[in-house]
Amino acid sequence: PQIVVMKFGSSVLVSPADAPKVASDIYAEVRRGRRVVAVVSAFAGETDRLLAEARALGLVHDNSILPSYVVQGEERSAALVALACDRVGLGAQTLTVRELGLVAQGDSEHARPVRFDPAPLKRALEQHEVVVVPGYGALSPEDKVVLLGRGGSDLSALFLAAELGLSSVQLVKDVDGLYDRDPNTNIDARRYDYASWAEAKALGGGLVQPDALDLAETRNLNVEVRNYLDGHRTVIGARSVPPRVALPHRPLRVAVAGCGVVGGGTLARLLEDPRIDVVGVL
Repeated sequence: PQIVVMKFGSSVLVSPADAPKVASDIYAEVRRGRRVVAVVSAFAGETDRLLAEARALGLVHDNSILPSYVVQGEERSAALVALACDRVGLGAQTLTVRELGLVAQGDSEHARPVRFDPAPLKRALEQHEVVVVPGYGALSPEDKVVLLGRGGSDLSALFLAAELGLSSVQLVKDVDGLYDRDPNTNIDARRYDYASWAEAKALGGGLVQPDALDLAETRNLNVEVRNYLDGHRTVIGARSVPPRVALPHRPLRVAVAGCGVVGGGTLARLLEDPRIDVVGVL
């Protein structure tokens, strides 16, 4: 089966309560006949909390112990997303940072990936529809856990996709794409459907980690920045198309026929989803 790499950041995984919607997104790809490698960040605020705890108790130097503590945030969210996948009927497995085996060199908090043995990941994909892995963490050549810099889960996902021989990777976020200017302060801002790596680096701000964009250009990898709310994608790659005015998002109007045990549970999920406008219940 075709393999797809999807990355879910803390803007989507705000808390454990968001794991089911990530499982639903993954399920849609599996329904298309694909095996999914889901790269996840820690829940919102978790990385800052763990870093603060480690720095408060440690010395101010390149501490090889700190990364091992911090990546617990990503490993926790990976386990909970895998549990949510299992609940909806997907065959899911997790790999820890050490089991994944991505190797990076450099500063312990800002290392750069250099090599990867895909055999353990491919074995897991042969036996499961979904393999959920933590982003942001890697192993040094000396077998110590290191971090890939802030936003490093983007870099994890892109490097894994490149090493698996894929041509693209999905970064699932809470924004609806790349704009030619800040849409929060410019009502005439235009959104890109296709943007070059250079345009993304110049305009993207915090949309995609700059190191990840450098890797994408070097490895000729398309980066699909997808909004989980309405599905719009800005594809960052060699192709560029002038931006256009973005159409406003309109929720999907849904009526629920039947509100017993199953219908009631479905309704509860729909009412929490900003993509959905429940217009009637029978």
